[in-house]
Amino acid sequence: MEKKIIDYIKSSNPDFVSAQEYIDSGVPINLIPTNTGIFNSSLPKPQFGYTPPPGASKTAQVRDSYIVMGQVPHGGDTTGYGSLGAPADSIDLVVGRLSSARGGAGPEPGSVVDNNFAADAARIYISKLCDIDQSFGLASHTSKNEGRGLIGRSGIGIKADGVRIVGREGVKITTGKMVDATGFGSRGETNSLGGNIGIAPQIELVAGNNYSNVQGVALGKTVVECLNELSDIVGEIWSGLFRLSLAQAGYNTTLGIAPLKPWVGVSALNTNRKIYGKVVAPLFQTRLNMALWRMNYLLPIGNSYIESANVKTN
Repeated sequence: MEKKIIDYIKSSNPDFVSAQEYIDSGVPINLIPTNTGIFNSSLPKPQFGYTPPPGASKTAQVRDSYIVMGQVPHGGDTTGYGSLGAPADSIDLVVGRLSSARGGAGPEPGSVVDNNFAADAARIYISKLCDIDQSFGLASHTSKNEGRGLIGRSGIGIKADGVRIVGREGVKITTGKMVDATGFGSRGETNSLGGNIGIAPQIELVAGNNYSNVQGVALGKTVVECLNELSDIVGEIWSGLFRLSLAQAGYNTTLGIAPLKPWVGVSALNTNRKIYGKVVAPLFQTRLNMALWRMNYLLPIGNSYIESANVKTN
């Protein structure tokens, strides 16, 4: 892994020499070599440029990390609502512009780049007015807004190779209106354009950015209740079959009392043996299996209780 990182650094900085290479060369090292980045020291400036749109400014830039504020579109100057003259004020925090370009070598030396939500290494994008799903290339429900996702709203997008949200005492993802939002009257909180939010906007967890098989999440308590009811129904069927088997065995015993037809008695005895051995006995085992299944999956004490104690949803 360390070699891969060094190879990646050299692809964007051919003059880079690692600490191990300095040591292996036998050169005496009394100070940290300049422009190597070793021990988080300085590195050469990027060999490309980024110029924000006229309505935005680079509030801060250190090498290949930027804070850009103002009319910041998701692409070039002709993209986003700002290109139509709409107020689309944004804050764009980005590191590693076009990091994945040229197989990970980054932008061409001497080039000038725009925002690229696909190729930039990592970013947090906050916008007053945008199509956040389209900006980040997210799949959306085809019957809703023609698959465009959220259109013309404020949005926050976070993208990197890995995103972690950590809450020491919990993480809550909530949609919908605030409770008792001040100043909104009986209608309650609105969206950023003053429009209606709705009762319970969706939470969508889409793996692989593939919307073809997105389904509703089952509610743990409801699933437990459902399966308990199904278990009761299966138990009623079990009881009916068990009683039927005993009744049939009793009838066979009575029917088998025929001195003038000895073969009937033999047949009745053989039939009852099969009823008790092939029906009644397995039914007892089935009842035991059902009890263990309910205990394991449908009771909180079970090892595989299906309702999560830590992840909640409505």
